Amino acid sequence: YNWSFRGFDGQELARSDNEDEDLEDTIETNNFLLGNFGSIDTEEQVEQRNQFRTQSGISEKFKIRQLLDSWEEPPSENVNQGVSIQAILQFKQSLAFMDLSFPFTSAFGLASTRDECIESSQEVYRRLTAGELTLKFETLSNLARDQNEKIDEVKIKDLVRVFRPDRDGKLSQIDFIRSVDAVYKELRLLRASIHNSGQIDNAYELMINCLFYFILACLVLAGYGIDPLSLFLSLSSIILAFSFMIGSASAKYFEGLMFILGRSPYDIGDRIHIGSTDSDPSTDGSLSWFVEKVDLFSTTVRLGATNEVASISNAAMASSRIINAARSPKALVYLPLKFAVDVPYSKVQIMKKVIEDFVKDRPREWVTLIGIRATKVETDRGFISYLIIVQHRESWQNIGTIVASKADLFSFCLEVQKQLDMHYEAPPVPVDLKFRDGATPSHFLGYGAEARHSDQLDNLSAHSISHGTRTPHHKRSHTEEIKAISDLFAKPKNKSV
Repeated sequence: YNWSFRGFDGQELARSDNEDEDLEDTIETNNFLLGNFGSIDTEEQVEQRNQFRTQSGISEKFKIRQLLDSWEEPPSENVNQGVSIQAILQFKQSLAFMDLSFPFTSAFGLASTRDECIESSQEVYRRLTAGELTLKFETLSNLARDQNEKIDEVKIKDLVRVFRPDRDGKLSQIDFIRSVDAVYKELRLLRASIHNSGQIDNAYELMINCLFYFILACLVLAGYGIDPLSLFLSLSSIILAFSFMIGSASAKYFEGLMFILGRSPYDIGDRIHIGSTDSDPSTDGSLSWFVEKVDLFSTTVRLGATNEVASISNAAMASSRIINAARSPKALVYLPLKFAVDVPYSKVQIMKKVIEDFVKDRPREWVTLIGIRATKVETDRGFISYLIIVQHRESWQNIGTIVASKADLFSFCLEVQKQLDMHYEAPPVPVDLKFRDGATPSHFLGYGAEARHSDQLDNLSAHSISHGTRTPHHKRSHTEEIKAISDLFAKPKNKSV
């Protein structure tokens, strides 16, 4: 097959097959040597035995991991019992850095706006490359060195998570700028979320202050010898009427208040979907809104598809299902495909390896290929439905990036189908044009009433008189009626004078 399309090198597939064969040969050789070196006690043979055992163990673990399903460890949250004064001061200092024009230090450059951040990223990339075409990740790894010039594993993992170099350890300019831009967006959204949380805390503090001063006023009245209860009983009629007037609104307000303070389902800038708990969400991503403002009464959102702004009561969303795209990391993407039933299973395995290599060559976009599964077998129609499940690097918050990556992968799969001759073509569906027993063309034209049927036949007969002789209704055949209908739409002929 010809694999030279869309930048894919088919040698990776042949290389992977050869590596599997070499791995099996190595295992067999190791087993043979392990069985024959049992009586040799020299240091050289002991070292060889250990090396062979290590290779055998690695290969066995690799095969077992390939056979098992992918699974992620559940997140473990570290419960902090208290916050120190030093942590509060550090947090306050970090907020002060966010408001500066140099949030990434003065060595990086201006970054008060997104345009300035992009320009500074270009300049930093130019300085780091020093005339080379691409940036090597080894250059960035120097940031992970400690005072003893040793690599800190935690910092190096953070750098890999932020910049995501390719399999060769290189980073292009657009990828470097895109990584810095993602950090800039998170920084600004964090600042806006903290500001909005401060407003909610101030409103909550105002409610607590009102309750505190009310209790304090009651204590002051009791100190002066005035019974607060008798004062409230004298105003009971007014309070009762007022409670009936605002009772429903107060209940909804309290429900929305608990929704925001208790559940806290979203933050500023999050992409959310509001739906009923009875409906099923879409596997292609749900219709989403961007959260722009949150207070104790309502939430202001903007529709991502049309930029329409809406205000929704918090109490109205309390009983709804809120899907938070920002808190849904590593989106799963589904690609449906159809193969003909006569396609051998070996070609499906080849296509799976090709897609795996395609995913591995793009570590900035995809995490892994979950699997290719047959979901429906239609032998009568001649096809088998397959579902390709791939895990993306981004969350559903960046749905534009996910859709673009999905389109590229879909196009690649279609190209592979053509190369492997796995394309499915639906068989032609037969069409029966014969009239049913006792049916006339008027039945298909919608003339249900007998009077309308008679009027239509009169019009057809009158039209036939202009072209020839008139035939009675009961003596006309189906062919003549169809011919009369076709004559209605025929172009008039030019008569010679």
